Amino acid sequence: MKKIILVCGVLFTVVLSSGCTVTNVREHPALEEQLLDVDSVLVVTPAVSIEQINFASENERLIEMENLIQQELIIFAESELKERGYDVVEFDLEKAIAEDEQLAYAVNQAIEGFDEAKKTLYEKALTEEDKRKFKVSVGTAVNIVSEKSGADAVLLMHYIGQRKSEGSVAKDIAVGVLVGLLTGSVPVAPTEASYVEIAFIDGVTGEVLWSNMFSSQQLSIKIADDVMQSFPEDIDAPAKVAKSDKIQAQTVDTEAARKTDEVVN
Repeated sequence: MKKIILVCGVLFTVVLSSGCTVTNVREHPALEEQLLDVDSVLVVTPAVSIEQINFASENERLIEMENLIQQELIIFAESELKERGYDVVEFDLEKAIAEDEQLAYAVNQAIEGFDEAKKTLYEKALTEEDKRKFKVSVGTAVNIVSEKSGADAVLLMHYIGQRKSEGSVAKDIAVGVLVGLLTGSVPVAPTEASYVEIAFIDGVTGEVLWSNMFSSQQLSIKIADDVMQSFPEDIDAPAKVAKSDKIQAQTVDTEAARKTDEVVN
């Protein structure tokens, strides 16, 4: 892990020195064209893992917090999708999975497919100019999910969180004080952290239309808001089409009024 972090740090430094901006956003090369076929989206139940880092015992999963974060992520994602013009598919995925082994397998395959796709999408740091470089699919298993739910696309979310126990925090403080005595500066270690990744998958082709990931020193879903800032809007949503028609009508009316004024004068 230390080697990976070091390599990422080097890549980040190189890109910064060239005056470009690094981004975690990845988009399909023909995103706008693909979005024309996407109106409805299914929010797949987020995979959430949160643990407490203990000082004198094994780390423990925080099940209650996992369930809370999971529900908050679903509500948040559905709200964000609607705000961007998509129809959120009302489908009890968990119930359907419990009753249909094929569907359960398909959902798992789609999730594993994105884990594999990430090896290509995030092989190296990219700038804004190169974020549409890859055309990657999670596999055809997502077709079953799309067909069963009636959704044009699916949204996958993965949340990992950690929180230090009081004992671990006390240990960090003690170490920090010791380091401070030796170096003259006291390092401040974060007491919690979270990591979120979100992927937008075409339900027919299985291709990754958009993905983004973020890490934070907070244990909340606020980080998901940062991730979704760059999420694409439904470019042909009814509201946008109506607005476009209205603007076009206003333009026609203005042009007609101008010509009438020219004739009168």
